[in-house]
Amino acid sequence: MKSKLVKALIACLIVGAVATGGYYGYKKFIVSKPSSTAVQYMTVAARKMNMQVSVQGTGSAYASVAKDIIPNNNGTLKDLSLKVGDTVKAGDTLFSCDSDDVRQNVSKAQNSLDKQKLSLANAKNDNEIASINLAISDAQSQLNYAYQQLNKMAITSPIGGIITAVNNSNGDNVQQSKAVLSIIDPSSMKIKVSVDELDIAKIKLGQKAEIKFDAIKDKVYEGAVDSIAQTGTSTNNVTTYDVVVSIKDPANIKVGMNANVNILVENKENALVIPAEALVEMNGKKFVMVPNSDSSASNTANNSKNESNQGNAAQNGQNSSVNNGQSNGGNSQRMRNGQGGNGAGRMAGGFTGSGKLIEIKTGLENENYIEILEGVTEGQKLLVSLPQSTSTTNMNNKNSFGGGFGGFGGDLGGRTRNGNNGNNNNKNGK
Repeated sequence: MKSKLVKALIACLIVGAVATGGYYGYKKFIVSKPSSTAVQYMTVAARKMNMQVSVQGTGSAYASVAKDIIPNNNGTLKDLSLKVGDTVKAGDTLFSCDSDDVRQNVSKAQNSLDKQKLSLANAKNDNEIASINLAISDAQSQLNYAYQQLNKMAITSPIGGIITAVNNSNGDNVQQSKAVLSIIDPSSMKIKVSVDELDIAKIKLGQKAEIKFDAIKDKVYEGAVDSIAQTGTSTNNVTTYDVVVSIKDPANIKVGMNANVNILVENKENALVIPAEALVEMNGKKFVMVPNSDSSASNTANNSKNESNQGNAAQNGQNSSVNNGQSNGGNSQRMRNGQGGNGAGRMAGGFTGSGKLIEIKTGLENENYIEILEGVTEGQKLLVSLPQSTSTTNMNNKNSFGGGFGGFGGDLGGRTRNGNNGNNNNKNGK
């Protein structure tokens, strides 16, 4: 009897211990409240600079002035001494195309003229003399034409330039319809660039361009927009338009060289600008975040709550509000790079105080900077939220923060709006 009682007590103790452990485990691991991570910010300042907006494209060099040299008659090729790469001037003799038929035509025309002249000497009346004189005139014209064809057997260059092709050798039978040589004028080099339909409206005749060739290092050529196609070409539902850019002083450029073209479509000096990452768009309006001047201890809890709400709204699209009482009406704050505030730069002290949104009006925009027309003053401090996974200790080691703002005084290179690396198109921002 005692043994059964002891066994029952032991069983109850075991069940109680398991139940107690399960309860505390459930409380600790299952229903524990998630902790919120405060959003961190970096600070930047609005400043003035020379701002440029450009359209980029690629293309290959071609000569706009080029000639295929064909003979004026069928015959035998003679006196050709040129080779590819040789330079010629306009009017230089290139080769001759000798033809027995052409020479015989000269002889026939001469004989006809001589015959008419003999007939004139034997004419007996005025009517006969007048008729023979007309025949002599026709024979003289035929002889002149025959000599012209004889002289045209020697082919001269219509342009100055460089020989790019030699298709025959001396002694070959050549034809009037086939090119023997090809010549280009190297001073007429141009680039044909394909421009996306979204950018073509920005392109105007005469706009300046900067041109770099893969094969020519450390050289930037000047250019200008020479022509703009009015008809586009569609491929995979993408329409592009051909834009021809002329090149000033195209030394060392060869036909077919690949080029990167930067067309400067707009320029504004002394523009007030902010980094593109500082822009917040929601409800069809544009904002920037500025530090909240009220940083008293009594507001600490509200600040942390607002920071968490802002970070969650930017990443999850949930409703949030900043501590000035504004609400995004159910739309998430959308930073320009599409990642809820990813920025590039050096965080000044890892700012963690909350901020407030102020509405702005913008002007020119490029990959890295946005012009401010209203709402921000020169030198005003702005906040850019950092990714929650990024800490102040390792942010400089992240690729997404390469370069550093340094007050974005020119260090903001290589940041594009989609978070990819790109070239900075601002003269003063390089």
